[in-house]
Amino acid sequence: MRPRHVALTVRNLEESARWYRELFDLDEVRREESPQRRAVVLAAPGGAMQVGLVQHVGGRDQAFDPTVVGLDHAAWSVATREDLDRWQELLEARGIVHSPIADFGVIAILNLEDPDGIALALFWDDAAE
Repeated sequence: MRPRHVALTVRNLEESARWYRELFDLDEVRREESPQRRAVVLAAPGGAMQVGLVQHVGGRDQAFDPTVVGLDHAAWSVATREDLDRWQELLEARGIVHSPIADFGVIAILNLEDPDGIALALFWDDAAE
């Protein structure tokens, strides 16, 4: 068994979909609409992992809080430590606030937030190389 998708509740579906598509080079594979919610499913080429973005009609307009029971963060892995450095440069070029790379020798992590403040991480570990 392996993860298939993560679905995130967002405040503005179109803004968030654009942000995820452009930053992570994802394709829109499906769009759903009902009286209760609007959603879009994005996937990397090959579609092994998908990101669902959901805007609930009448949902509470409050910022993401990782201290509340539920999602703490979502993470993407990169193939090499140099890839993580390139991601840091890309985030800086796009003006996306992020943490410094935390390098623990065998693993390195770069933290950032999406437009709704949802905590995201990019990580590398030497076992992947």
